[in-house]
Amino acid sequence: MAKQIIPTSYDRQTVLLLPLIFLALFLLLFYANTGWVFQVSMALIFLFAIASSLSLIPFQIMKDEKALVLKRIAGTIILKIEDIEKIEIVDFSDLRRKIGIHGLFGYYGYYDLAGFGQVKLMAKAKKELILIQSAKHEPIVVSVDDVDRLEVLLFDDLVRFSTE
Repeated sequence: MAKQIIPTSYDRQTVLLLPLIFLALFLLLFYANTGWVFQVSMALIFLFAIASSLSLIPFQIMKDEKALVLKRIAGTIILKIEDIEKIEIVDFSDLRRKIGIHGLFGYYGYYDLAGFGQVKLMAKAKKELILIQSAKHEPIVVSVDDVDRLEVLLFDDLVRFSTE
């Protein structure tokens, strides 16, 4: 079986707005005569927030015969198929942030999921969220482009391992 790729959900509107917001902020600081030190420091803080968010959130989910792989710049997370206990669609309104990034640059950190407990959220958008509960990893919530496709890809493997 070849590797199957499931793209993670990427809020295209936010991606298009980021350069415009950055440009508007920079122009505002430039025309306000705030001084070059302040302008550079604000630009660096803004760029650091963008880079941190994009490196911590998976940009691709790959499934092969043995594992579900969450690829991200800050390190790949490998979940063995036999360790996956549950996959469930999650609504963003059921999540409450404990610590992490929340908003313009994506959603990353530890959140409380109503009726479940603490989960690690790594999402680029607050739609199409899916909870992956594993025996060997903390519960992870990610956003994907097609939740149904991910569930279909994993369903056969989960049924096979639960009946063995």
